[in-house]
Formats: sequence, structure tokens, C-alpha cells
Amino acid sequence: MKTLYDKLRTAQIDEQLINAFQNDSDIVYTGVIQFLSDKDFIMLTYNDYGIQDGEVYLKISSVKSIDTDSYDLANMQDRIEFDEKHHLNSQPSFDLPIKMSDSLFDRVIQTLHDDQKVGLVITAQAGKLKYNEGLISDLQDDGMVFTNINKFDFSKQSVFNIRFDDIRGIEFGGTELQLLQNVLDMIKPENHVENEIIDDPSVFRDQIEQLRNSGDWVVIDTNDNRKYFYVGKIISSNEKEFVMMVVDMNGRFGGYVWIRYDDIGRIITDSDYLRVIDKFVIENKHNKHFALPVLNSDRAFDNADNILIHIITQSIQYQKVIRFETADEDNFAGYPTSIDLQTGVLNVELLDVDDDGDLPTRQIGIENIREMAFDYFKAFLTENEID
Repeated sequence: MKTLYDKLRTAQIDEQLINAFQNDSDIVYTGVIQFLSDKDFIMLTYNDYGIQDGEVYLKISSVKSIDTDSYDLANMQDRIEFDEKHHLNSQPSFDLPIKMSDSLFDRVIQTLHDDQKVGLVITAQAGKLKYNEGLISDLQDDGMVFTNINKFDFSKQSVFNIRFDDIRGIEFGGTELQLLQNVLDMIKPENHVENEIIDDPSVFRDQIEQLRNSGDWVVIDTNDNRKYFYVGKIISSNEKEFVMMVVDMNGRFGGYVWIRYDDIGRIITDSDYLRVIDKFVIENKHNKHFALPVLNSDRAFDNADNILIHIITQSIQYQKVIRFETADEDNFAGYPTSIDLQTGVLNVELLDVDDDGDLPTRQIGIENIREMAFDYFKAFLTENEID
């Protein structure tokens, strides 16, 4: 029976795309092995969209298993080939000079320390993995002094020791880490601002209209228990609804989302994180990396329209994917195929059909729609049969 090292060695020799599954974490790294020793390895990693994005160092002891042949990897290979064909890989490589005699671990931490590059150090604490983003301030015989970077709250910068034995992996060279590198001068306690939060539903409409007119960045937190929030700009609004142009955590175009006002939990109009995102966007636009060339980040909507109906009818006409969030907190994606404007019933051809009897099509009343996300990259891949 092959050991994990044997499998990694075969994958490296054959330049296979692999999934690396970690102990104590649901995070899976997908990529190609660049360097391998009997204790650890370094992978060039790809994000969910098949775009090469940074590298990760992993100790073999922290890896539960690897996968070299699966439906998911076949899909990922299709995405990678599509992205490479359309020149969507724009991230500069990380300079990591390694000799055959080098310890991979020593080389990674020495380079991050000497060049003062931002990294993400993965440590094990109480049976769970912790992700520490920041700089290696000093190296010691059995550990490092680490300066944590908190992009959400500049006042909470901390310095602490990390033992080498507690390190399970290190991410470096990725898009967000490189962007963060360029705003370190801003992320200081003296530049901290308190969050400006609006949580009174009676003023949501007026606030959204102000944001539409000002073009300021904003965070929209929804009033359910999901773990993510929307960051972007309000580009259209009326008495019933609004549309955001969304950016991702790298300050890059992430599609659009239509939202009802009663979906809002709170609005954040200023924060440390919004100021970081603003800097990310400025740099991305300067480098022409803000939007992938296959996406349209300049859509406009008529504020006087029934925007919901406009988006749906456009989607039906051009066979566009929409991800829906409904009033009962159901979440699904699919192709709208028809709408009865008299009854308000929308037919959607689903993308994901499980084995529990879910039908490949679903009917929903438009009054039950809370959110619609569209024109994001994963939707584009699906529409072009790459996913």
C-alpha cells in the first residue's frame, strides 16, 4: 500500500493536479506540487475558479489524504484550461529561491522574514487549526515572533510567539496577501476608525439612496444567520429594492446582487475594512486587474424600473444564471426559464439536483425572493459549460 509520501511523489513526477485534505479542517488546497521532501511539500495553488493564486507550504503530518482523480478535479482542470486560454492568470509569482539541499520549512520562513512579506501561518490549537495573517518579526531557535495584521480592526494588532512544532502550514504569495503587503502603512492603530453602523430599518431606504448618489463603499449585513456579508457600491435603487456592484475580499469585481430592504440587518458605511477594500480596488484598477475580461463590471439599471422583473426577464432572454435567496432562507442557483407576470410565478431550471427527490425545476413566487446574485465569475463558467 502506498504511503502518503509515495502518492505525493507520484503526483509531483506526473505533474498531477491534486486536492490536499487537511487534518482538523474543512479547507482543501487544490494545486500542483512544486517541491517535496520526506516531511513537507509546497504547492502552487488554484482558487475555486481555476485561477492560479499563491502557494502553500504543508507538513505531510498535517495532511489527511490527497485526491488525484475525481469529478471535482476534472471540473477544476477544465476551469484552469479555460482561464489559461483566456489569459486570466494575472497574479505575479512569488520569488522563492530553493536549492535541492534546502529545508523547505526553513526556506519559506526565512524568505518571509528577510523580505518582510505577509503570510498566513496555520497553527494547531486545541485540536483546531488557526489562521494567522501577518509578518514574521523575528526568528528564534524553536519558533518565531509573529505580528498579526487585523484588517478588520486596526486597533487590534498583536505580537505573539509561535512554536515551529505548532505550525501545520503557511500560505504565501496569494492575491490578498500581496495586496495587503501594499497597505501595511495604513493598517496601524493610529489609523483606526470606529464602524459607522446603521441598524434602524426605518432609514434604510434613505441611506441606500444617499450611498447610490455618493458612490461610497458599503457593507450590507443581512438579517439571517449566514457567515458572509456583501461589500460594494449601490448602483441602483428605488422604494422597494436596490442593486449592489459587489467586490470580493481581494477588491475585485464579484458580480451584482439585487436585494430587498427587508433583507437588511445593518448597513456599515465606514470601517477599517472598507478603507482597506478601497485601497485594494484602487490598486487593482491601476493594474487593470479589477474585473476579469470576460465579465461586465459596468452594468447600469434604471432606478424607476421594477428592477427585479428587469433582471429576471434579461436572464430568461440571455440564459443567465441567478443565485436566489428566498424568504424561507432557501438558497439555490439556476436558469430562470419563464415568468407569469399575472401570478408572479417564476420557473427556474436548477443547477444542483440532489438525490432526495428535488425536481430539476422549481417554481417560486417573486414576492418570496429576498436576494438575487448574478454576473459573477462562477455563473459565467456555468453558462459557458466550464463548470
